Amino acid sequence: MKEDKDPNHKIMIGIAVIGAIYWLLVVIVMISGLLFTFPIPRGSKVDNRYYTYYQNYRGIYYISVENAFTLYNHGSWGYLKDVDKDSFKVLSYSWAKDKNHVWHGDKVFENVDVDSFHINESGVPVDCNQVFVWNENYELVASQSGIDPKTAEYFIPQEYSYYYNWIRDKDNVYYRDKKVDVDRNTFSSFAYTYYFIDKDYIYITQSNDERQGNRDLIRIDSIQSPLETSDQGEIYIRNGRNIIYRDKIILKDVDVQRFEKVNYNILVVNDMLFYNGEPFLKDSINVPEARFYYYGITADNENVFWWHQRLDDIDAATFREINDDTFEDKDYIYTIKDFSQRKPFDKSPFDKRKKLLRSKEDEKRDVNISNIIFRVILALFLGILSFRIAHC
Repeated sequence: MKEDKDPNHKIMIGIAVIGAIYWLLVVIVMISGLLFTFPIPRGSKVDNRYYTYYQNYRGIYYISVENAFTLYNHGSWGYLKDVDKDSFKVLSYSWAKDKNHVWHGDKVFENVDVDSFHINESGVPVDCNQVFVWNENYELVASQSGIDPKTAEYFIPQEYSYYYNWIRDKDNVYYRDKKVDVDRNTFSSFAYTYYFIDKDYIYITQSNDERQGNRDLIRIDSIQSPLETSDQGEIYIRNGRNIIYRDKIILKDVDVQRFEKVNYNILVVNDMLFYNGEPFLKDSINVPEARFYYYGITADNENVFWWHQRLDDIDAATFREINDDTFEDKDYIYTIKDFSQRKPFDKSPFDKRKKLLRSKEDEKRDVNISNIIFRVILALFLGILSFRIAHC
């Protein structure tokens, strides 16, 4: 059989293959859309303030999100059973009730006084006798700590993750339904970090190994001044002359002149570096002249490090960043390797290539070419301009 050497024929075959793949993808997307959107019911909102409870000819249903793909992967929906439509009302995005039942989502919430059940101003579910809290299994249950239902409130800002684990009543503060020994009136989260403070102390929550899934509130240090964080959401804080990382004081009684997060979990304190709360590159880098780059790259005028690994083949004195993924020294261009190409024991994050050395003659020739191009463009412009003027 003769081999087809006609290049046009090969091009047509390539175009046909690409077209077939395109239409196959279109069909897959359309079928996926039908599969993921068809089962979702359609109806009108029970209460226009909330997008989660709807009604149609079949009844009232709850839907956690309206996007089909998100619902399929992470959400939930279902029809509510035995609903009295005349008395049904939506209490919040995830709570509703009628004269006989309380629903959380589309599930009946048991062991509750239906008549008095409500969501109070701060968002806490309560009835006349009980406060409902999240336990360590993330289930809503009646509190066992004697929280006062009349004054119970969420008081940690909702921007803080798991704010609902914290409840305050007129007398006490509770964490995961356990009373904690803090000053009730001044206790709060600190600057959207992992830490909490009251008028006297700094605290953090810590996993309790003896009770899987549970956490305790740990007192770390008494408050000093200034109390500051190196960045919003940071795990390093400065407490006067002390530096704190998680539940430990990693530096004590230090005259702090510089307190700065520079890269990932790398912190600079004066002339010291810390990574994940431990000394980093101690006696290996000149911190005052150090340069910190993305991907854990640290350099001074004598050394370049990738985390703890010294990169001996780089000229540190001329090493500089071109952009986030590209660097250079006097001889080479360094490009960050694609993560998929990295190997477990790589000693460098870079692919490198030698710079092209250009002679004076090459540079002079480039200037001459640029001048010629400029003159041609200028001549064309002037010619067009003269033509238009002549015909006006």
